Amino acid sequence: MKRIILLGSTGSIGRNAVAVIKQLKDYRIVGIAAYANYRSLLQQIQDIKPEMVTLLNEKYCRMLKGKVRGVKITCAEEGITEMVESTNADIIICAFSSSISIDAILKAIKKKMRICLATKEILVSFGDIVMREVKKNNVLLIPIDSEHSAIYQCLEGKPREDILRIYLTASGGPFLDKNIKNVKKSDVLKHPVWKMGKKITIDSATMMNKGLEVIEAHHHFNLPTEKIKVVIHPQALCHSLVQFVDGTLLAQVSTPDMKLPIQYALTAPHRLPAPAKYLDIHRVKKLTFQPPNFKKFPCLRLAYEALAVGKSMPAVLNAANAEAVKFFLDDKLRFSDIPKVIQMVMKKHSARQGNVKFYLEAEEWAREEVRRFIC
Repeated sequence: MKRIILLGSTGSIGRNAVAVIKQLKDYRIVGIAAYANYRSLLQQIQDIKPEMVTLLNEKYCRMLKGKVRGVKITCAEEGITEMVESTNADIIICAFSSSISIDAILKAIKKKMRICLATKEILVSFGDIVMREVKKNNVLLIPIDSEHSAIYQCLEGKPREDILRIYLTASGGPFLDKNIKNVKKSDVLKHPVWKMGKKITIDSATMMNKGLEVIEAHHHFNLPTEKIKVVIHPQALCHSLVQFVDGTLLAQVSTPDMKLPIQYALTAPHRLPAPAKYLDIHRVKKLTFQPPNFKKFPCLRLAYEALAVGKSMPAVLNAANAEAVKFFLDDKLRFSDIPKVIQMVMKKHSARQGNVKFYLEAEEWAREEVRRFIC
């Protein structure tokens, strides 16, 4: 029996993970954690019957304790670390939409748990630290992001020196062929392919999501910036490609369903029937690819620039973007001004190498700079 901790259980990835694990024999969720979705978490407790639950919002956590019996309830980030220490789990799925739980993830690595990573911010802000610990402890860190899962699958058993470059595919979002001036929030939140949370949907519209994935890929696959490319693929059926030194391209192609990379992260290198619609290749009329427009989507350029600087700059990029997105959702910032705010913060930052605490402080500095600029 594989025992699983699921972080971010009430979000889109978390709910899909629950659906996947329900149909997997010999896999069981023993711990779940959520940020503030009290009602959904309560329903999951009744459905999953975990041994331990963490709710980061302390007000809702106290309410939860008054409602639930027979399950250990902990609050705040410390509760997630306690969950990792006490549940004797084999696997941790990281699906929070921020770098919350970085300490718990490092603890899980030291306990030699399999790390199934959907939280790109973990590698964006702390990539050098996390991957150093992964290598030191000989741990499997398997991506859940559809693009990185595709690269992971294409590279299995292949020598790294055979890689010429990788291509991260992007659907292009809602504005691929549209003007992005004076767009409405409702238009930004209409992704043409994926159903996701608001923050990641906005990141897809600005293409910052793809920029963060470039940084993530650098750390996960230990590749230099010049070997990581982005290509627009509107059909979203090819989830990424690897080109080898002989010119051969390998691609992972499937229906756009997050249940597939979630299941593979749990079961790799084995494959099992999946609770997702299978792609009927006879119905695929075309697969098209085109280069990204860096001028139209400057967030992608900013991500490459942050990666080139390295050190604390990716953490600053990540935090400044997250804060700018919040202001956009609150109707206090125009969509077209999101990259301008991020660039302003990056220009003010002097990047330095540091530990987890230092990078967290750099993130907070970036958020404060955005607030100061807008307010």
